[in-house]
Amino acid sequence: MIRSDKKLTELHKVFNSGNHTTIRERIKSLRDEEPFEGSIHLLATFYDNTTDRELRDLIANFFNDIKERTATAEIIGALQSPFSAQTRQMLASSCWQSGLDYSESAGNLAALYLSSDFSVALECFTILDNCSANIPVEEKKSIVIMLEEALVNQQKPVSELTKELIAILK
Repeated sequence: MIRSDKKLTELHKVFNSGNHTTIRERIKSLRDEEPFEGSIHLLATFYDNTTDRELRDLIANFFNDIKERTATAEIIGALQSPFSAQTRQMLASSCWQSGLDYSESAGNLAALYLSSDFSVALECFTILDNCSANIPVEEKKSIVIMLEEALVNQQKPVSELTKELIAILK
């Protein structure tokens, strides 16, 4: 990702304009640009704050289609932000739908799995399942220990999901 304060400021201005058409066109144009730092978080923030269904769908589709490997760290950062459960679910869902490898963030994803509501946890489960083959063995062991410790205090259906995740990682 490139660093461009100018592009980020411009994107922020477009979102603050409230002009539906301009916002929609700007989001669409992001697909054709080199990704720039801060754009992921700004899009997630806009998604979290807007009630416009069309714009939310456009942003969700944008995230689902991201193929730029360098965007994964910023997406994980956005997932760890204090957004609504619905926004976090959209972000987590986009991780596995994009097909990108999130194995480098497996520990963070496991922590998110344990600290989230069921819908977000289910999305984190899917991401971890998809990238489990690429998670280093030592990290898998560490995650399994963390999951086994949390299992004691979990209620169904989360406990069943956690048992399945442990089996996948072993």
